[in-house]
Amino acid sequence: MRLLHLLLGSVLLMAGCKRGVGSSCDKGEARCLDRGRQLVCDQGKFIESPCRGPEGCSLAPKGVSCDVSANKPGDPCSRDDEGAAACTDPKTLISCRGGSYQPSPCRGPDGCVASEGRPKCDTSVATSGDACAEQEKPKACSTDGKTLLACKGGTMQTELPCRGPDGCKITASKLDCDLTLAELADPCPSEMDGRHACAVDRKTMLVCKDGKFAPDSPCKAGESCLVEGGSIRCGKL
Repeated sequence: MRLLHLLLGSVLLMAGCKRGVGSSCDKGEARCLDRGRQLVCDQGKFIESPCRGPEGCSLAPKGVSCDVSANKPGDPCSRDDEGAAACTDPKTLISCRGGSYQPSPCRGPDGCVASEGRPKCDTSVATSGDACAEQEKPKACSTDGKTLLACKGGTMQTELPCRGPDGCKITASKLDCDLTLAELADPCPSEMDGRHACAVDRKTMLVCKDGKFAPDSPCKAGESCLVEGGSIRCGKL
């Protein structure tokens, strides 16, 4: 799928205008240098940025249209246009971040698709270390389905181990982390405070307290910690 990255604002069309790289400009100014390159305003100065997609650089009713769907990691982009993006393949989004185009994997089942002229990247599945936009506060299930990940410091990192039999999964567009089994000192969400889980060895009931699972009570000899209908108890198998 292809996305056209539109730069709004003044388009320089006058034949006598000789502005080039380094010339002063206003935010949103852009013009095509040729089929595959554009001049685009970057914090008051023109830079050259490629338009490697099949539609290249062309004029559009609202400005310059630059097809970035085939742009490469590290290609320069305007910092004024942070977030301009396109799908480069069904599982990859490329977007302008900090002055250069950077790829992001779309590991979720919907992959990367164009919707209403804009790319949508399914990040509901990720691996630890995947780049992320912290301001969007994304969360994801790990690729092995055993961990809930959250964006911290610009990368996806472990938030909760999902040790229960259902692991981490996507249900009705929501992420569910099975916390019915845990290890001592595993993190737990504040909304679970006071609720129980079984220790992985099934010998002890744990309780979520102050953001971590703590010992609650050991099961008697001959009993195991059981998960039944959403309740946690000690009993015989």
